[in-house]
Amino acid sequence: MLLATALIALIMAMAYGGFRAGVRASSSGEELIEETNRLRVVHQFLRRQIAHARPLIIEEDGDQLIRFEGESERIRFVAPMPGYLGFGGPYVQELRLERGEIGMDLVLAFAMLNGYEPGDLDREPPVTLLEDVGRAEFEFLGFDEEGESVFWDNFWETPEQVPLSVSLRLGIERDNGLFFPDLVTPVVLDSRGDTRQNMSADDIRARLIGRGQRNRR
Repeated sequence: MLLATALIALIMAMAYGGFRAGVRASSSGEELIEETNRLRVVHQFLRRQIAHARPLIIEEDGDQLIRFEGESERIRFVAPMPGYLGFGGPYVQELRLERGEIGMDLVLAFAMLNGYEPGDLDREPPVTLLEDVGRAEFEFLGFDEEGESVFWDNFWETPEQVPLSVSLRLGIERDNGLFFPDLVTPVVLDSRGDTRQNMSADDIRARLIGRGQRNRR
């Protein structure tokens, strides 16, 4: 597990830091380019992982099956790792806020689903994706109890199912004006492994356009 964590950290460092050898600019210019690229790479990484969430059982809590957990500052789900890392099989993954050296950091903890037990995500230090993010706000798109209309909420109340979509806002404020674009990504599969009520990815995306029309509880 320690090797896997170190490998992900290395891959991500290469993704947003390897280009620096070709940059010929002032130190501040290099730092701006590096941080811009880091935000872009992390944004793409998060979008991919969340979009590939699978309706696989993480654990059982009494009679409750847990496939997806979501709170305003934490989500836990199952998804494959990117192919270039060479890790086979699904992984339990948790994105959460943790206090870092200069503020709150967005971190990723992960463990193989095969043989997973509660506590496995804390056996090794998580990978720090972004430092000093200020705040994080996850929200989840789901159907109402009648299954007719959809709504957004910052707490996922049906852990036996996977939400239709997940959004993430980070309160990153930098003196250079950089920010983390709001992330909104559909998760097409539900807990039965198919699209709810035959909703396509395009149908879901259509419901995400115009965030001012979102129906919040």
